Amino acid sequence: RASRAAAGSAMRSLKKTIGKAMAGVGIASGVAAAPSGVAAWEDFSDFSNAVPISGAKTISSRAMGSGDTSGFASDDEPHPLTKDWATRIKNPKVRAAFVKQSIETYTRTHDLGVWCGTWNTNGKAPPQTLDISQWLDVSSKPDVVVVGFQEIVPLTPGKVLMQEDTVATGEWEAIIERCLNGRAGGATHRPNASSAPTTAWATFGNDAAPGGASSVEPSTHETNEHTHKPTYVRVACKQLVGVYITVWVTGEVKAQTRDVRAAHVATGVNLGVTMLGNKGGVGVMLTIYNTPMCFVCAHLSAGAKENDAQKRSEDYHEINGKLTFPAPPAASSDGTFEKPAFVGDAFAAVFLGDLNYRLNIGDDVVRQALAGDAPTPEESQKNSQIGSTASELRNKKYASLLGSDQLLLERAAGRAFSGWREAPVSFPPTYKYRPGTHTYSGVLDVDDEADKNDPDKTVKVSAKEEKKKRTPAWCDRVLWKGVDIVQISYGRSELTQSDHKPVFSRFTVTARELLPTELQGVLQETRRELDAAEMASQPRCTVTNPRGAVFE
Repeated sequence: RASRAAAGSAMRSLKKTIGKAMAGVGIASGVAAAPSGVAAWEDFSDFSNAVPISGAKTISSRAMGSGDTSGFASDDEPHPLTKDWATRIKNPKVRAAFVKQSIETYTRTHDLGVWCGTWNTNGKAPPQTLDISQWLDVSSKPDVVVVGFQEIVPLTPGKVLMQEDTVATGEWEAIIERCLNGRAGGATHRPNASSAPTTAWATFGNDAAPGGASSVEPSTHETNEHTHKPTYVRVACKQLVGVYITVWVTGEVKAQTRDVRAAHVATGVNLGVTMLGNKGGVGVMLTIYNTPMCFVCAHLSAGAKENDAQKRSEDYHEINGKLTFPAPPAASSDGTFEKPAFVGDAFAAVFLGDLNYRLNIGDDVVRQALAGDAPTPEESQKNSQIGSTASELRNKKYASLLGSDQLLLERAAGRAFSGWREAPVSFPPTYKYRPGTHTYSGVLDVDDEADKNDPDKTVKVSAKEEKKKRTPAWCDRVLWKGVDIVQISYGRSELTQSDHKPVFSRFTVTARELLPTELQGVLQETRRELDAAEMASQPRCTVTNPRGAVFE
């Protein structure tokens, strides 16, 4: 009887020891809490399919802009989405094990075609019949279209103080929609960048102040009945005086688009209490499936003086560092309150615009190197394909000039656009052209050249501007960084409406969709493996009584 009592006491003690050990892996009470301010959960069955945005301090360190051409830093580095989702797991051991799991086991990928373009329109209103299809070429049927403008209005004092001009944006939006959806000019819907709020309009925080708002508009069709191409709808837009960005997606992608935010930063004339928006940047951040993306359009400081390149780099830091996308005022669907987002929170980001960087080389040398260099629209499209023979030959042709390119020099010195990438430039300088022609300004007689290239005089040529004789430069650029993003093309169009040539770039962005059922299975298997490992590591004891019975 005494030996049986001793054996029972030993078993009770062993069970208590095992119970404490099991609590360490979350089987009983005593699990560790998730980081402060983050919703903690392990059961993904009711997961809202949303990605937490936790601010630049915690996410800016993720591997954006480094590594190979795909943008992903290392095969051994956990995917940023994995890191973000891991912060919402309560148990630290489960959280640590989850980070090591391949993201492919619980997500589905969607390769999205993304077209991005930038154009300084020289403050000129577009003809209603303007055809921009050689620039905004959607023959590849991109899923996302991002169009950025600079000087969409003249930078006069009156326009600068207004910050918004819905007439100008409406004219360009109509042209964009006609190009995307093929609608006749008279029947083209003209989206208004500052329409009164509707149930589809999302304005967040103080961003409703002058400077623009983001909009989400309903789609009615996913394909065009006549062309069998996708029908595009605008999901966001933002204006800051002459800087304007507008984002369009297909109907199918719109159904997977959420958390649309817009913001701006002015870097123009300093009035002491505020900065004017004659220069600055606008941005749109949105999430497609579970992948946050950000698009920034900027117009940096002009000038060809000694310290002007430094001012442009300062403008970049001001925009990149201060562009803040306000959080929605209400809690998200899973009960968490979002924080403001920043450019660094995006897993794929594109920075485009008239960056205004010039060449540190004499005007005569530049013009001599570019003599006779006038590619046709077809040649420009061919040269834009990254990695092609035509593109590489063109880049070598401009190597002597690009060695003096201020943007490349500033990046190499680490003074601007650190972590961002730009494909090799394989197109001629985009500025400054005589409007209506393919000739750089400041060379020939104004009237003779205008009549030769534009007999109908549809574009007015300014003799005053011609006398400025700006040295040709690659002012208009597209840079990018991120994970799961690959650049396909980078080139320019040969439109003559402005003194700038428009630039474009195509990307493939792999958007990831969380699969809650698969994720639940991964977590359950992770728990089972941890439990087994914990049990195997526990001490074992044997109890023997005088009668020969053995208890384990």
